[in-house]
Amino acid sequence: MAEPGRTRAPRRRRLMTNSQSRSPRWARASWYALALAIACGVSACDRDADESSVPAGQPIAVHAFTNVNVVPMTSGRVDEGQTVLVTEGRIAGVGPSSSVEIPEGARVVDGTGKYLAPGLADMHAHPMTTADLDAYLANGVTLIRAMWGEPAVLALRAGVASGEIAGPRILTSGRIVDGWPIIQYGSDSVLSAADAGDVVTRHKNAGYDFIKVYSNLSSEAFDAIAEAARANDIPFAGHIPNAVPTVHAFRSGMQTAEHLMGIGPATVAEGAEYYTRFHPGFTKYATRIGRGEIDLDRVHDDAKLRELAQLASETGIWTVPTLTTIRGTAASPEEVAAYSERKAMEYVDYSVISLWRAAAAFRAAWTPDTYRGARLQLEQELREIKAFHDAGARILAGTDAPNPWAFIGFGMVDELELYVEAGLSPFAALQTATTAAAEFMNEAGRSGIVAQGARADLVLLEGNPLENVAAYRNIAGVMAAGRWFDRGDLDSRLAGIKAASDRKAAVFRDAPAWPTQGTEMVPLSAEFVLERGEDSLGAERIASVAMENGSTAFLSQLLEPGGSVRNTRVELGDEGFPQKITFERTSADGAVESRVVEMQDTGTHTLTGTALDWIVLGRLLATVRDGESRDFPMRRLEDGSLSEAGTMTVTRRPSEVIVGHFYFTGSNRHDISIAEPNGTRKLTVWMGGGFYTGWPVKIVEQTAGPDGGTLEYRRIL
Repeated sequence: MAEPGRTRAPRRRRLMTNSQSRSPRWARASWYALALAIACGVSACDRDADESSVPAGQPIAVHAFTNVNVVPMTSGRVDEGQTVLVTEGRIAGVGPSSSVEIPEGARVVDGTGKYLAPGLADMHAHPMTTADLDAYLANGVTLIRAMWGEPAVLALRAGVASGEIAGPRILTSGRIVDGWPIIQYGSDSVLSAADAGDVVTRHKNAGYDFIKVYSNLSSEAFDAIAEAARANDIPFAGHIPNAVPTVHAFRSGMQTAEHLMGIGPATVAEGAEYYTRFHPGFTKYATRIGRGEIDLDRVHDDAKLRELAQLASETGIWTVPTLTTIRGTAASPEEVAAYSERKAMEYVDYSVISLWRAAAAFRAAWTPDTYRGARLQLEQELREIKAFHDAGARILAGTDAPNPWAFIGFGMVDELELYVEAGLSPFAALQTATTAAAEFMNEAGRSGIVAQGARADLVLLEGNPLENVAAYRNIAGVMAAGRWFDRGDLDSRLAGIKAASDRKAAVFRDAPAWPTQGTEMVPLSAEFVLERGEDSLGAERIASVAMENGSTAFLSQLLEPGGSVRNTRVELGDEGFPQKITFERTSADGAVESRVVEMQDTGTHTLTGTALDWIVLGRLLATVRDGESRDFPMRRLEDGSLSEAGTMTVTRRPSEVIVGHFYFTGSNRHDISIAEPNGTRKLTVWMGGGFYTGWPVKIVEQTAGPDGGTLEYRRIL
């Protein structure tokens, strides 16, 4: 469906490769006529342009950018005073405005004083919603490469290709392919050649564009995936696994290597101590660097770096640095404060902001020396990029947004600025997001440039990006596949993102403070809204706290529709079972009821009827294997009274990805049946991965009776 208040684009055919793409005969004739008009002037050559095949009454959709300075990206020049004509998603021609006559009915965009440049490509992205696509579009990003695909991403790709959804063109992998243990929930695990063949075939048949490999693959599994990918004629790309030597990965046929992984370990000087950013020992290592105890100039061997860069050039593997994320994951408190003041923060979803701040909390033990060491490590990574560029190795710009402080869309300029900081010229930095992406897509000369015949993925800028890549922060309009979005439309899309985030943030804005005790703090929390169909049934937030005696307590605060607030506190015993449960309910008129229940049988699980239950029982759910069903003894606690003992049956289903709840995450699904004296309750709980606190991402309960239906806990934080 078209979005309210926006012009719906005509339906487009399914996106095809250039070799497969065919325009209707009348469109080809019109395109030729426009090109001919630019070549020799409409008035002189119009009789030679054959438009006899154009159906009667069929409009010819043409956009004309007039008096504009063109940044073709075929060289480092700017062509001033040009007119660019666009039809059917292609540039029909480019020529001096003085010699180009504008076709009748064309939409004219005055480019006086502005610069028309190619759209940008973010070649390491994680889009999951149309709001993400709006953020990319508003920042001149017209191509993205999704590095963790699911059916939802395939749907976005198809919607953009058909014109039903406005956004950048999408290239996507399937689920992450890892070894064991998997790092991200929802990944496919490959342990053998048979596994590799099955996973690669399944991903290709599902319609994904490439296979993404991950860090815990064994060397044997990595080679099996490489062989299966060749046999199935599908590329593979991603992380260089920890068990795979970098040189071997570069020679394996791997299409891209992400995050500069493998470069550091492969270029360490003999006998030097080195830890990657992902190693548990990195904090101490960075601290020693910051203190001056370790000199990175002596850790890394420049000759080895030059040799590796030359090998990358010879094998043709692409490097996708994602420096924005590398910098963001080690952002100092001062850098976090600066990020928080940026205008772009207004367009970051509420749940994502909370993730970023939670990630910063994990660096609580870092000292100024640690941050200084991490920055020096980043400077070494900048030198790696410069060495690869100087060797002629192929580099693609990618942000890995929305990892901490990598802004969706807005982060593209941050990434390019880091390449300039590394020593690339603005032109060379822009190539990584334009012409290099076109070459990667086998579209060299047909996209990523402003030239006749190229895809009309264009950005109208207020300044010259060849002088400063930050010109892409000041956008007058964007054209994606020939569809024009002016500044007003882009601002409208950004406003929609902000409004949706503000609605989430408002849910608990005026809620009472957490009912903590003593010196307890709330380092981790989650928020849900409760819904039955279109009806809101309140909201609940949950948290864990460390008590003064060293044990753990969990808190729940439920906001009921009538204005009442119910606080629940569960304190665990040594075995992880609830030992003490405290209820406190404050009605809308201020009346307070409270109860404390001490557990006698700590070997039985106690349910409170809140989302808190599935956090307390998280470790139990994790013990159930895929496809397995297990029974557990349980009781329900309602209004301060314990029910008779019952049985809870937990069945583990295949992992799924949940969209629209909290934030994109692979989740382990559990179907739960609770047999009680008065009937059976049925729920489905999706538990998130470690980065998402291992807590529920989504809870659905089927309720009976006259008020029954589907009760859904939708996680917003």
